[in-house]
Amino acid sequence: MTVADPAVKGVKVSTETGRGHDGGPPSIPWLLVAEDGHRWDWPAVQRAVIRLNCWHCDIHSAKRLAGIALGLLCAPQPTGALLRGAPVSAPIAGIDPFTATPLATASLTAYARTPTRA
Repeated sequence: MTVADPAVKGVKVSTETGRGHDGGPPSIPWLLVAEDGHRWDWPAVQRAVIRLNCWHCDIHSAKRLAGIALGLLCAPQPTGALLRGAPVSAPIAGIDPFTATPLATASLTAYARTPTRA
């Protein structure tokens, strides 16, 4: 799915940020997708808490991009491993105290199909 929104233009999506002294993103805009907790309900469903951190050129764009990512992950999925997402927190924006860059964060619980064992 593509999203035509100015906040999405040029975004890099990753599971890690920079490795420098402050650990900030190597470029802006940057969307970090990280797992904060995981549980198995074998044999059918896995549940994970996913945190979205978005650094952008301004607070409004950071919050908008985090909201778009949250919406896409919570949208009903007709096929695939992701069954559904349930928002835990809406995007909250501020300034990253380590990099002084506008930052927004949101979280969701993702429910996914457990792969079968062969």
